[in-house]
Amino acid sequence: MGDLDASQFDAAGRLLADAYPHRAHEVRTWNRPAAQERPRRWAAVLDSVPTLAGYAAIWHVERGKYRVDVIVDRACRRRGIGARLLDVAIDEATRAEAVTVQARAYADCPEALAFLHRRGFVETMRMHGAWLDLARVDERLLSEHAREGDGVAIAAVSDADVNDERFWRRMCDLQSAAREGWPDPDPGGPMETVSESDMRRMLLAGGALPLAFFVARRGEELVGYSAVAALGPGSEAQFAATAVRPDMRGRGIATALRARGLLSAKTAGVRTVRSSSGNPWLLRINARFGFVPAYCEVRLVKPTRGEAR
Repeated sequence: MGDLDASQFDAAGRLLADAYPHRAHEVRTWNRPAAQERPRRWAAVLDSVPTLAGYAAIWHVERGKYRVDVIVDRACRRRGIGARLLDVAIDEATRAEAVTVQARAYADCPEALAFLHRRGFVETMRMHGAWLDLARVDERLLSEHAREGDGVAIAAVSDADVNDERFWRRMCDLQSAAREGWPDPDPGGPMETVSESDMRRMLLAGGALPLAFFVARRGEELVGYSAVAALGPGSEAQFAATAVRPDMRGRGIATALRARGLLSAKTAGVRTVRSSSGNPWLLRINARFGFVPAYCEVRLVKPTRGEAR
């Protein structure tokens, strides 16, 4: 067992894609991880097995929050490989002064959930993934839902907005307000204050505008936004985020924002749009547009001995 070599990325990527098909695209970023992630990756190799027996990784999310992956080849399970890989990853998290470590497993994988529960991980939320075949969606339905109203104007984010510091301050204010009543997608540990760099990193991958990025305004105030990001060079995309201020919810703003995102994706030639959320309101909106449930990802958190920084 040792550090994962770049020459083993393909084999580890196949393990990841086999265990979590919806995350297969992540492998493309392994050679160029985000600066704040600081990932560590390990490989388990057995002389008796010609391929990689197991893979583990840990990376920083924000402040004292870390995430961990432990994946063992189906043919090599029940040999203690997963436990040893997890121990290595948790030791690294402790050295990094992590406050919490989050692991994820599908709801229909009881063995993986039991493995994590036995090692002190506690379920905190469930993310429901779904996909939409845009070829089956009537543009008239999207156009109908995309209508603005109630004194709210919806428009695409422009280059001028991106270069305006006031725009990002308002986005941070909107994001902070919109957290009220929503499950934390990275539960465990203290909630970090939203910063301009956080918002830019989330919404401007590579420094460029995403496939679709719309904001809802009431006068000068930003009351909602939604963004759709392309998944690599193919014809797939995913909702990166959708948020509405608490006092403006229940007025169809999130529905209108997501409808505009889907219209933009359809115009750009995207065939499939993916979405994942733990929020029941967004799940209902997805169902309204015809999203098909694909998976349920259980998120589990284990406290460590680190202290918040």
